[in-house]
Order: sequence, then C-alpha cells, then structure tokens
Amino acid sequence: MCAATLIDTTDALLSRYDQLDLRGLSITEIAELLRQQGAAHLSPIERIELAERLITRRRFLIGAGALALGIITGCGTQEQAAAPTAMVATTRTVVDGLGRRVEVPAVPQRVVALHDLDNAYALASLGFAPIGMGSITLGDPFERLRSLGPIPPALEQTVEVGLLYEPNLEAIASLQPDLILGTRGSHQQILDQLTAIAPTVLIDQTAGDDVLSNQRFLASLVGVEDRIDEQLARYEARIAALRERYADTLNTLEYTRIDSYGVGAEDNYLILFDLTPGTRVLTDLGARRSKTNGNVDNDPFPAISLERLADYDADVIFIGVEAGTQPEPQVLQLLSATFAGQNNQIFAVDYGVWGFRLVDALFIVLNDIEQILSSRSLNTAGDFR
Repeated sequence: MCAATLIDTTDALLSRYDQLDLRGLSITEIAELLRQQGAAHLSPIERIELAERLITRRRFLIGAGALALGIITGCGTQEQAAAPTAMVATTRTVVDGLGRRVEVPAVPQRVVALHDLDNAYALASLGFAPIGMGSITLGDPFERLRSLGPIPPALEQTVEVGLLYEPNLEAIASLQPDLILGTRGSHQQILDQLTAIAPTVLIDQTAGDDVLSNQRFLASLVGVEDRIDEQLARYEARIAALRERYADTLNTLEYTRIDSYGVGAEDNYLILFDLTPGTRVLTDLGARRSKTNGNVDNDPFPAISLERLADYDADVIFIGVEAGTQPEPQVLQLLSATFAGQNNQIFAVDYGVWGFRLVDALFIVLNDIEQILSSRSLNTAGDFR
C-alpha cells in the first residue's frame, strides 16, 4: 500500500523538484538533496526511488526535446555546428557545522580528515579512504580507534598530518587535498589557514537531531551514505530481537549513566545528552532514564559532587570509565547503598565508545548490554522518585 501511495504522488513530487540542479550528482546524493528540500517524510528507499524517477524523467524530457528540435530544424542546412555539450557540475554547496555555505567537490577524491574519530574513522568505517588524518598521539594515529575494534582497511594508506589539535599545515598542503574535514571545537581557530589550502568543512560535534547526523552528513559528502543505512538495518534487526527476548526486563528498567574521571570535585558527570550511542541503544531497547535524573537543570552533562552521587539511584547504573579500568573504589562505596548497588547492578563501560557518535559504536554498546542481559537476571523493581 505504501508503494502505491508513492507511485500515486510521484508526478506531483517530480514537478516540485524539476528546477533542482542535479548535474554531476549520484543517485544517493540526489536522494540526500531531496531530503533537504522537503522530502524528509519519505523513507531512504523511497527517496532513492524518487531520485531515480527524477533522473529518468529528465532524460526523457531531454530526449523528447532533442527529437522535436531535430524535426523542426531538419529542413535547414546540412552543415550545422554541433550543439555544445552540457557541462557536468564539478562542485556543489553544503552548509557545515558553523552555518557556513561551502563549495565542495561534487565527488571528492583527496580528503584530509583532521579528527581521528569524528572525521577519519567516521568515513573509513564506511569504506572511504582519507589521504591524511590527524591523531591524538604523534606516531600512533590509531590509538583511540582501537577501542572500536580492528582498524578499518581504508586507513591503511592514510598519512598522519600532525596532532588533532595542532595539525601540520605544510603536511596537509603537500597532500594536495580537494577537501579538508575538521571539527568546530578543534579547528575553528585555524579555519582561514585551512581554507587557503582547500575547501574546508567543519562539523559541530554536539549538534544534530540524531546520534549519527554528523557521520551521515560526512558520508553524503563523499557518496557513501547508503552504507550507514545498510548497517542501521542490521542494528535495528538486533534491537528487535533483544527487545522481544528480554521484554519483561527492558520494559520496566530505569537506568542512570555517570561518566567518572576520578574523585575530584568535578570528576563525575550525569549523562543526560540524548545524542550518544549509550542513550540511543538503551532507548531503542525500551529502557528509560531513572526518574531521579529529572532533578537537574537543562544541562546535558551536569557535574555531580561525590556526596550527591547516590541521589541518582536507578535499577541499573552504568559508570563510564577509561577502557580497561574500573571506577574508583570511593565512587563505588558511595553508590553501594543505592538500589543498583544493593543488587550488584552497577556496571563499568567505556565512556569513549558509549559517547562516540558513530554507527560502529551502536553495535559495541549493544554488545555490552546484551552481555549483561544474558549473564544474569536484573531486578527492575526499584521505586525512584
């Protein structure tokens, strides 16, 4: 029935988008352009179908126009200059995380990705190979990436171009990029120097309306957005299976997320930010934040003093710590009297992975939660107010 509805309304949709400049764009890029131009209500598959029909329609109209022109001019002179070939668009304009309109290559080939996770890994995990990348540690550009699993093959030939926060401009220029990617927080101060080398697009790591909005935007720049959709289809299938298997637990589970960096005055943070893999997975599974989390003003990462840690009780408390470590004993002691502590339902997780806005991180968080659910029966009878 949905397919019939799309077919029935296609003529109207095609007419609406007839004036768009689609030269040089792939089907995936056209589908993304349609989403930005008012077709967001359609599913990705429907937008791709609409894009294909739009291309077919234009080819038909061009062909029909050429045929009519041939009939009209057929009686003219035999020797006529050939009509000039239509120019294929080599660039397009996008809006980056600073709100800047940036003219970028229609099909970028030589991309330097200055942020190891949010730029380089975001693309390499989808199969696109940047020619250069920044790193958190000189000499080991892959240090932080290992928490996400094997290093993507697309990074095998990628050249390090200095520290993430202090990229080497000469090294970047020597690679002759046609596009530079960075982040608002790390590269806004050197934007003028970067744009002097190549078109530069910065993402805002805290913006967007979805966990994957930044990765999807970057993927659309290089034409691999469809690969996110493929991975999300697998993710959603696993979510559905787990929700069915553990429905009794998940439908009543209330959780708290705390990232812990030590025992200082501002070393522990309540995670209320929705655009993280940890929150996305828990929400998709049907779990809810504990009602105790509602006692905080509109701050997505409010600091919690040690004496108030226990105020944020829940059926389950997830404490984000550095990979391979455990929460400080003092933190665990302060939480021991909570419902979660009394039921041995405080779990340490990797605060990096649970916060990385990448599709691969969704799967790692899902694995963590599945391991907990499959290893024990959780008590979700806590009464929180």
